[in-house]
Amino acid sequence: MQFRTTTRRSRLTALAAATALSALVLAGCSAPADENASDSDRSAEGFPVTMTHALGETVIPEKPERVVTIGWMTQDLVAGLGIAPVGTTAQWGGDDNGHTPWFKEQVTEVLGEELPADITYDDAGEINFEQILELDPDVILAPHSGVSEVEYERLSEIAPVVAYEKQTWASGPWQDLTRTVATALGESELAEEKIAETEALLAEARESHPEFEGVTFVYGMGVRDGATDFGVYVESDPRVRFLTELGLSNTTSMSDILGTVAGDDWFGAVSLEQLDTLKADVFIGWANDEAEIQETLTHPMVSRWAPVANGKALMISDPEMGMATNSPTILSVPWALPTFLPMLADTVAGQETGK
Repeated sequence: MQFRTTTRRSRLTALAAATALSALVLAGCSAPADENASDSDRSAEGFPVTMTHALGETVIPEKPERVVTIGWMTQDLVAGLGIAPVGTTAQWGGDDNGHTPWFKEQVTEVLGEELPADITYDDAGEINFEQILELDPDVILAPHSGVSEVEYERLSEIAPVVAYEKQTWASGPWQDLTRTVATALGESELAEEKIAETEALLAEARESHPEFEGVTFVYGMGVRDGATDFGVYVESDPRVRFLTELGLSNTTSMSDILGTVAGDDWFGAVSLEQLDTLKADVFIGWANDEAEIQETLTHPMVSRWAPVANGKALMISDPEMGMATNSPTILSVPWALPTFLPMLADTVAGQETGK
């Protein structure tokens, strides 16, 4: 039986492409502009802008210069659109300060700026409001986060806050999140350029790997000893969308899994005893460490599941690669593809990675 695991790291490459794109721009409703402002100033920035989200309506009076981000992915988009955030919450998969390699390169080498402050939480899980206040932000962006209504109200006393569109930790396709952030920053035109470049890289990846077409997959979680269920991510999750953009097809068993999704969850579950009812050609998943990968792939029930038994399982334990592929952005996709594509191709072919 052949298993693929990875703790490999890749570097940001100079992959670049351009493509024509017909794009829908997330538009904010503009309030009346200052009569003393010139027409050119107003057309260039489009502020003030009003953005509606799950926790209310936020007015951003002018183009932000000092930006704080909370949650995942947003800091990539702010930096990718030309602004170095002054504060960010730590990212899983980052360094000791929570900064991923693609984000650090964009901020320090491309923008030539200092890395942002690492916004901390206390032992009770409460965000450090005083720290954010001291950063004096013009806007606080949290469109992919778990910010509560109480936190939103307190943050709004510091600066305008943009929260998630419908539910916590859900922001739709990476393109939509990019456009949301771009609207808040007044950078919609640049965002469309970056989206087009990233989509061109994904299209190039599909064209170079026609064997991905029609291959079904399950994106799941690691299994620890004593577990009774097998966790599976739903179709709307960013990591699942990323694989479909590379040409693969999500499992045809998703309708059964959706019945186990509760509330705002972005994953469902299948009983390990019924794992064979989950149909897929390949299994892609992430785990906290190598030990969890081995526990998962050698589990008595998981090891007999068709994708694993056929040697078509790829589990990612490397935090950087995990973050890059779990939360795709205009910065992380170019960083991940050169390493991730060969690994995925080997998995589809049932070959062992590294040979």
